Amino acid sequence: MRKLINNIRKSLNELCPTFVQVPEDIPYPYITLEPENNLMGLPSGPSILVMKIRLWSQYKGTMEILKLTRKIEKMLLMKIPQSLKIALKIVESSLTLQKDKLTRTHTFSIRLRYHEAPDE
Repeated sequence: MRKLINNIRKSLNELCPTFVQVPEDIPYPYITLEPENNLMGLPSGPSILVMKIRLWSQYKGTMEILKLTRKIEKMLLMKIPQSLKIALKIVESSLTLQKDKLTRTHTFSIRLRYHEAPDE
């Protein structure tokens, strides 16, 4: 799973700085990857990873976050599955204005089915 998440992080890093943990003092926009559940299949079968991908922006208005959202969706649905040989489905997508009234987040909930050697 770690290898898969790192590969996704590297792919999304082409669009925007991408992290596994919420960074401190990083300029906006950036992306965080938040694994939620990893279901291991039979030893030779696939595994399923449920993960949230969160895009953070403090641009006034929604133009920046919506443009980046389209690019991320395209990468999630086209480039990443082909390059990593996984089955990926966007299960949910939502845009939220945070309590500080400055920060917007766009959250993708995704489900990935993959075959991978165990983490080392």
